[in-house]
Amino acid sequence: MTEPSAALQVVTAALGAAGLIETIHGSIDVEITGVTQDSRTVQPGNLFLAWSGSAWDAHGFVAQAAERGAAAAVVERYVPEAGIPQVQVSDGRLAAALAADAVLGSPWGGLFTVGVTGTNGKTTTASLTRHLLGSRGPSAAVGTLGLIQPDGSVREGTEGLTTPGPVAISTWLADLAAEGVDSVTVEASSHALDQKRLDGVRFDAVVFTNFSQDHLDYHGDMAEYFRAKSHLLNLMKEEGCVVVNADDAHWKDLPIRGRRTVTYGIDEVADLRAKEIEPGSSGTRFRMGDAGGEVEVELPLIGRFNVENCLAAAGVGAVAGMSLEALADGLASVPQIPGRLEVIARKPFTVVIDFAHTPDALQRVLTTMRPLTSGRLIVVFGAGGDRDRGKRPEMARAVAQGADLVVITSDNPRTEDPESIIDDIVPGMNGFPFERLADRREAIDYALTQARPEDLVLLAGKGHERYQVIGTERQPFDERLIVEEHLGRMGDVA
Repeated sequence: MTEPSAALQVVTAALGAAGLIETIHGSIDVEITGVTQDSRTVQPGNLFLAWSGSAWDAHGFVAQAAERGAAAAVVERYVPEAGIPQVQVSDGRLAAALAADAVLGSPWGGLFTVGVTGTNGKTTTASLTRHLLGSRGPSAAVGTLGLIQPDGSVREGTEGLTTPGPVAISTWLADLAAEGVDSVTVEASSHALDQKRLDGVRFDAVVFTNFSQDHLDYHGDMAEYFRAKSHLLNLMKEEGCVVVNADDAHWKDLPIRGRRTVTYGIDEVADLRAKEIEPGSSGTRFRMGDAGGEVEVELPLIGRFNVENCLAAAGVGAVAGMSLEALADGLASVPQIPGRLEVIARKPFTVVIDFAHTPDALQRVLTTMRPLTSGRLIVVFGAGGDRDRGKRPEMARAVAQGADLVVITSDNPRTEDPESIIDDIVPGMNGFPFERLADRREAIDYALTQARPEDLVLLAGKGHERYQVIGTERQPFDERLIVEEHLGRMGDVA
């Protein structure tokens, strides 16, 4: 792990330049040996970062951090009993990102950095971008799956949020730079952008995949959701480039006039475009072209939306100086993305898991799956608890329009009653018949019992996750194992 060292004056200079400092309590003639936002991880000489969040107020831990050896703190209100120098700021979240970056020496400066945002496709696009940029040198990605290292493995202990906190992101970037990594692609969730977790980073390329309803429980309305996504534009390096999906009309309102831009698309005129798309059961063939010519791409992923994701990644590759031929070669060898249209069984019928948990994502997946099965399309899905309730009936409408047999169940109910969540989903079925089983294991078993040869069973919502969040606890729940056990029992009976 990188061992940072900086004077507190370096931090105050960064915070002062951003206009955040209100008062400085105590001397800033202090050496900082590290930075943390968690009082439990404080080491002697660390700078502790505190702000008032929606779930807790870290100011209650400043004194504890001091007892553990913190040399100073950045706070939104002074905590006199802590007895250490404190830099009081107007925005603790933003200050945390800038302070972490200052202590760690702005590690993004020596990296080719990419930020990816959008409602759907962030994980796949980030993974594809990491793969393509890997032909230029060691390449990593940070996001839903964790910190993906240049060899494609997930660094232990990094799984969790789509976008980590400001200390983690700066620390990971510093570690990767020290390890010789050349490029890092970061998934930028709307929550992270709104909470300024990435404000200490600057990007060579920012990608906008698509935009549809999600997270309105947090953002309130679509305008605020769009504003949060758009904030990624403010985090570009001076010569940075915007890579944007020309097929999504929502992005026409992005304030990108005067910025270097690469557009991509299938239907609309774009700088990088796919045409003559030929879907298959194990991959997709298409032609990809720019102003300089065209190449044929043999993509080992299925679905039009994966063609869009590949175009987004290829747009970043073009920004990095890769040729069309090099991009086509890279796309031909992309790996399976965990939990994204992942086939986990082919006999006696096909079973696929996917992370689709928005109306748009479900519609895209079902549209992709329909021509790939000669039998029925059986869908198991639910909606997350303590999240945007407005999208629940819309998810049902998408499923009712594309499925033959539907099982409504739970998906990370959290602190909500699973039955109440299903009650919110059901109106969107509009009379389409369905089975209702709140226990997700029972729902999966039911769907597999109903399936026949030639059918395709889609388990939507969990994707790469191997747990269910019930209450506030993560309980082990691996759909791969559940399917394997069920099919094993079927084999015993046969």
